[in-house]
Amino acid sequence: MDEPHDDQDFRQPVEPHHVTAVRHLLGSHEPSSRTVAEGRARLLAEAAATATVSGLEPARRRRHGRRGRRVGIGLSLTAVAAAAAVLVPMGLSGSGTSVAPRTGTSVPATTELTARQVLLAAAVAVEKAPASGDYWRIAMVDQSTLTDPTRSYVIETKQSREEWLAERPDLQSWRIRRYLGARPATPRDEEAWRAAGAPTSWRYPEDVKKEQFAAPPPGESLEAAAGERTAERLRGRWKGTAGDLIWDSITWQEARAIPGDPGRLRTYLERYVRRQVAHPDSGMDVEKEMPRLLRAVCIRMITGLPVSPEARASAYRILASLPGIRAGGEITDPLGRRGQALVYQEEAEPGLFTEIRFVVDPGTGLPLAEMRMNVAKGADGRPVELPSSTSYQAIGWTDERPEPPARRD
Repeated sequence: MDEPHDDQDFRQPVEPHHVTAVRHLLGSHEPSSRTVAEGRARLLAEAAATATVSGLEPARRRRHGRRGRRVGIGLSLTAVAAAAAVLVPMGLSGSGTSVAPRTGTSVPATTELTARQVLLAAAVAVEKAPASGDYWRIAMVDQSTLTDPTRSYVIETKQSREEWLAERPDLQSWRIRRYLGARPATPRDEEAWRAAGAPTSWRYPEDVKKEQFAAPPPGESLEAAAGERTAERLRGRWKGTAGDLIWDSITWQEARAIPGDPGRLRTYLERYVRRQVAHPDSGMDVEKEMPRLLRAVCIRMITGLPVSPEARASAYRILASLPGIRAGGEITDPLGRRGQALVYQEEAEPGLFTEIRFVVDPGTGLPLAEMRMNVAKGADGRPVELPSSTSYQAIGWTDERPEPPARRD
């Protein structure tokens, strides 16, 4: 089988994530920015508060557009209009949807949204996204941190990734990457880096590698300098894939067949989870862990798969019904954009939890970022916080064409 040849520069430790972000609310009138923000935030809160989920069964639906996209579940037309009046669309690039940086005043604490309100508002918005195009495109920036080999300071690394997936056999699918370099993470880390001689590369002994959440591959050093863009043609079994649902890659036909109704989608995903993890050697109580596993596959659908707009909306609605997700309020993501954070925890090791902030835009239903906080051991034995993130610059269908760099032989 003709497997893909990967030209990736492995100087960058890659830690893929699932992330989403909520955009900041902007005013549209002349009064003070604070007055506008308060009024618009209040309208959004009221609109989202009217959205209800009853057993995840859809209420009366209205057809919207030639593909019959559904307007919402339990959300009145008045609430939809109020939400639409409050939320400003993200910037568009061609026929694909981009996630553009924004500025503005913060939503006052008195109008903070609940996690459920954010998720249901995002569900209504994402149903209006384009349902087809020549390419399914995802553009993202991965950011990781790790200690230097002496564990004296923290290094921040970045890499950009693009996926251009085509269902049509006459179009070539691509992955395009660029290593964006490494540097001390904070001014304090920069002082320690300078004291160590301001190295421009780092090579890690095996004992330090084992303790890092993101470390260079064996035999490779971490470089400070950025690299060139590299391109990977997707061949063989990768050419016909529409992405992966955590454990398995799925075909375009399988992606198209994922149900759009929330009740049917939940049944589909629960069956999928049981097939993947319910076996005697797993040692897992699948039914007990089902909420956590459903959360993971729903976030994967929202951030990575070319499923129908209805299916992505239903994934949000399932998330709204799951325990363990709380509102984190408005925050700034690693690319400087304002969004609503949805906070939950994952158990990295027994008794050791990683906090995740999934940043969502309820105005478009698009994810902005997933931000994680990991912990490693410093030179003095004390824990060192190591944040990591994936920030989404674009997710959706486009008729644009990828521009891969010249390949190196």
